[in-house]
Amino acid sequence: MENISLESLNINTKNQQVNEIDYNNIMDLLNDLSELDPKCLSEDDYDKLINFLPLSPNIHGNQVLAAGCNVIASLCSDDLARHYFGEKITVSTVNILKSLTSRINKDKCIQECLLQTCRAVGNLCYYHEENTKCALKEGCLLITMEVLKTNINENIQPVVIGLLLNLTHLDDYNYKFQDNMIEELNLYGIQYMEYNNNNYRFYINLVSVMINIVRKSSSNTKITDYEKCYFIDRLLETYNMQINVTYICIKFIKKVSKTYNVYNWILKEKHKTLIEILDKYEENQEEDPKLIVKKICDIIILLSNDDGSMEKNKQLDVLYLVEWLLKKLHSNNLYVKLSAVRSLANFSRYKYESNLTTISPAKTIMKHITWFINTLDKSIKDNNSLMEVSILCLFKNLLYATNFESMDENHTDKLIKVTIDVLKHSTFNPIVMKGMDIIRCIIKKGGISQKQLVLYKNSTFIKLVTTHCNSIDEDIQILAKKLLYSINEDINEPEIVGSRTVENHLQFIEKI
Repeated sequence: MENISLESLNINTKNQQVNEIDYNNIMDLLNDLSELDPKCLSEDDYDKLINFLPLSPNIHGNQVLAAGCNVIASLCSDDLARHYFGEKITVSTVNILKSLTSRINKDKCIQECLLQTCRAVGNLCYYHEENTKCALKEGCLLITMEVLKTNINENIQPVVIGLLLNLTHLDDYNYKFQDNMIEELNLYGIQYMEYNNNNYRFYINLVSVMINIVRKSSSNTKITDYEKCYFIDRLLETYNMQINVTYICIKFIKKVSKTYNVYNWILKEKHKTLIEILDKYEENQEEDPKLIVKKICDIIILLSNDDGSMEKNKQLDVLYLVEWLLKKLHSNNLYVKLSAVRSLANFSRYKYESNLTTISPAKTIMKHITWFINTLDKSIKDNNSLMEVSILCLFKNLLYATNFESMDENHTDKLIKVTIDVLKHSTFNPIVMKGMDIIRCIIKKGGISQKQLVLYKNSTFIKLVTTHCNSIDEDIQILAKKLLYSINEDINEPEIVGSRTVENHLQFIEKI
């Protein structure tokens, strides 16, 4: 930069005596500076720029201020430039932005000055903690929100949102967000969509700002503050085939839910949008669509595990989800299929008062019990431990809400045999524990006849359970003893042909 003289910048361009030649020279010089390679500049060069760049609203006109901010914005594509410009230039550019808020109109010079100033502050703060903290200290967050409410050109709006994104990225900063900030951004996004803008980057950045606010303001807001984020709903409805927009919206829903540990708010129509999106992307094997599907599956699992979803006013929405999940049992996407089983396992524990509805998730799921029995049998043979555990959990929860008395005899026999096979073929402790637990529940509450339950008195099975009584795992020991006690006490069969009596196997087992 040694061939560029900066002294000519030290002129009051608001002075009416400045001639056109001097003014044009200043603008040409600033234009040349904006095209410099920031990596080729030294610390001394940046010091000179700090001293000579025209950044005073009281001395310089809007066009010169805009050109000066353009130099900063252009050079700050490099992290070293952000470092060298530092707090002094950050304060100067925020002051320019502050001076503009009270006089923004459709004047081209003012709009250009606003554009370049927002670019400059935004680039100064881009993943630069010190500059961001400095800008926040100067009130830049509130100033930027005020700018959004003014009459700014459409091409400036994405830049302002980009500035907001860079101002809200800090993890260890104690932000003081306005109480209605999410509401204002939601309204702003809806208004922007009304122009039929397909600026995907704008939408992604705006939702990212909202996610940043969620992450940093949970102590000051409630889950109900996000239930009316119709901007998110409209984005998902309008641009659900635009992968990046869809992904960031789903990320917002998950972040809100995770932050407040509340998922049942999704049942206010968002669940229908989510499952429509999953249906569209389910068979897509590209990485990004697979990630979207995974996130939706995870959200539904957590939703099904939220006790708030059991509330009376959410029953129809839950049943709607259950019916959809039952269809997903036949999905070619293995993650979707497993997630459906896990979600149904959670939903199956929901109990509804009989005077409100005769339909319950458990009764609806029971109509498909054959699929679960056959799939458990296949999972045992395929060593699919995740599916085994999930179906066993579903059986346990079904027995909490209902029983198996509606099953025909053949299906009941197969259920008993397949639960015996669980213990025969698995050494994986969680499956062993879950298997013994569900067998004990079947014996105690299954609604199954004594004639069929007697299958559990098979000598080979008794011997297997007895072996688990000596397990090194104390929890397995306890469950095995409880199961043997249930077999002895609750199955009324005096003797099994070709085997020793149950009493011979239980004489040293303590009552649990």
